[in-house]
Amino acid sequence: MRGAVVVLLGLLAFQTPSVSVPLDLSGVQPRPITVVRNQDSVTVAWPDETSRIWRATFSLDPAQPLVTAIGPDGEPVVRGARPFYQVEIGKRRGGWYAFFDDPTTHPDGTRHVQGTLQLRSATVRSLGKRVEIVFDGFRMGSFDGGLAYRFFPGSRLIQQDAILTTSDPDVAYYYDAGLEMAAPSDGQPGNNMRTEVTYYDTDGALRHITSNGLQAERVPVQARYRTLALKTAGGSVAVFPAPHQYFFPRDFTSNLGFVWHRAWRGRTALGIRQLRDENWQYYPWVNAPPGRAQHMSVFFLLSSAAPETAIADVLRYTNGDRFPRLSGYKTLSTHWHLADTVQAIANGFTWTPPFKPVLKAMGVDASMIMDFHGDGHPSDLTDLRLDELHAYFGALRAQSDPDFLLIPAEEANVHLGGHWALVFPKPVYWFMNRPTGGAFVSTHPKYGSVYSVADAKEMFDLVRREGGYMYQTHPRTKGSTGYPDRILTTDYFRDSSYLGAGWKALPSDLSSPRLGDRAFDLLDELNNQGLRKRLLGEVDVFQFDHTHELYAHMNINYIKLDRLPAFDRWGDALAPLATGEFFTTTGEVLLPDVGFTSSSANEIVVNARVQWTFPLRFAEIVWGDGRSTHREEIDLSDTREFGSKPFEFRAKSPDWKWARVAVWDVAGNGAFVNPFWRR
Repeated sequence: MRGAVVVLLGLLAFQTPSVSVPLDLSGVQPRPITVVRNQDSVTVAWPDETSRIWRATFSLDPAQPLVTAIGPDGEPVVRGARPFYQVEIGKRRGGWYAFFDDPTTHPDGTRHVQGTLQLRSATVRSLGKRVEIVFDGFRMGSFDGGLAYRFFPGSRLIQQDAILTTSDPDVAYYYDAGLEMAAPSDGQPGNNMRTEVTYYDTDGALRHITSNGLQAERVPVQARYRTLALKTAGGSVAVFPAPHQYFFPRDFTSNLGFVWHRAWRGRTALGIRQLRDENWQYYPWVNAPPGRAQHMSVFFLLSSAAPETAIADVLRYTNGDRFPRLSGYKTLSTHWHLADTVQAIANGFTWTPPFKPVLKAMGVDASMIMDFHGDGHPSDLTDLRLDELHAYFGALRAQSDPDFLLIPAEEANVHLGGHWALVFPKPVYWFMNRPTGGAFVSTHPKYGSVYSVADAKEMFDLVRREGGYMYQTHPRTKGSTGYPDRILTTDYFRDSSYLGAGWKALPSDLSSPRLGDRAFDLLDELNNQGLRKRLLGEVDVFQFDHTHELYAHMNINYIKLDRLPAFDRWGDALAPLATGEFFTTTGEVLLPDVGFTSSSANEIVVNARVQWTFPLRFAEIVWGDGRSTHREEIDLSDTREFGSKPFEFRAKSPDWKWARVAVWDVAGNGAFVNPFWRR
């Protein structure tokens, strides 16, 4: 009788309908990545850079961990894994360009919500030669959507991406993301653990620590390179965020601990985190306009080798956080508030400021410094101001050398409107207003000609007399809210000495595949009005040292120069900015050659040589006819990681007047050139 019952139960189990969710494979193209459905799972197989085949198996049973296993043949590197997401949601009050906006002070407050996956279906599609699998049924507070994994042929890189949309208005947020995995081999008596964690500390030393499983909470780590790796039974897995896109802009670049790990009762986890700095009043969180899908991604690099090997592989994507050398170019950064002068006065000009070794190690050849922004006495109308300017020139001269140039500039912010930068090709002594009884130009016994500017007309006159250049810093946000829009008709803005505006990833909106849309929109509008303006990459941060997370906030201008000029000829480094002989990049994509000479009146043809680290996503030709802006996106999803190749991009463009080109990768990194004018 007992045997009959067993047989009957077995038959009933066999007849139980499958709990697997629907799977759509109609969008999958043949190799190099294959996708196979099993009874309750789906497996993605792809070759790495050595042509070794890796497999990722996902469960279609909502009751099981989503990630069954990932690894090459043999012991999986990842097994029994679940995605982890957490978000803090607040509300905007100052619009989408707001910087001086603190969601925590909103009357409605903020709330933390952890993401949950209630699997409803799965869809797999090819993206060029890549594959994306999306699991529908992911929710996090007011956000709803799916969870995606992307696989890249020729790579062990995996992108996990929560694709979520909210219908609520004015949402600002930040998110944490990661992966929790089964780790039975790490188990110790008493539900304890022995999990090996590896990372570089802020001093640059490789650290190996052991997590014993006595902490139930996530353990944040202040890691250099934004990367942390865990050892697993089958190898190691490293986690890191998109190098620039993940970090919402701050005035300070302190390393707040942007990666984390956890070991707890047979399971391990690792991930990334955003967080608000509780010691500063400005909280430029990520924007989430209603109906626009946010991409909350995190990257994993898997290896069958030790954790330090996985981390070394990750560092290649950002060239070890260094801007690479490029023949015929020098790197120039702008907009640094470093209070260097007042410190040099106190410590002596031979004192090495903490920023210098950091910038040199990052491959920065030249930097446009902007002292006297919260330090010094820029509005003083006595010799104190002149003495500080003189010390400014002396301090930067002392720290410049044949391979490193510091250029004195100021974010003047007087007379012309908003915040704006001013740089001269030589030392110039000037007051930002008129001393009582003073004149526009006077002679000082020590400093020679001294200017005192009382209004916009005199400010512009000074710039023209001394061959200076200007640009609007952080246009349409921060202290430049409403600018340069309010000064478009002025003589000084329309003059060629007013180069244009600064470009930075501010604000953040993860529904966009690119960075800095605010500045690009302005650039396109200005050029459609016939104003031949440009964008200059700017950083706009305050003091830092080697412990900071600076690279995530960086961009750089590659200016066409064979040799770096000496300090006394720093104007030679400004000339390429004025002539447009430069490109701007986050560092992972380079555009050493871009030409439009094959174009006709009705078609734009771009010949570009591109270098990159992450797999590329798309190129774009943006052009205007004087009335509206048009965009042609060129899919680059057939590219693999770490490439260099000439491309020809084309766009039908009736009666185009100007055009620019940009290239973006899968992590939101990119490079662009400024508008080329057909006539």
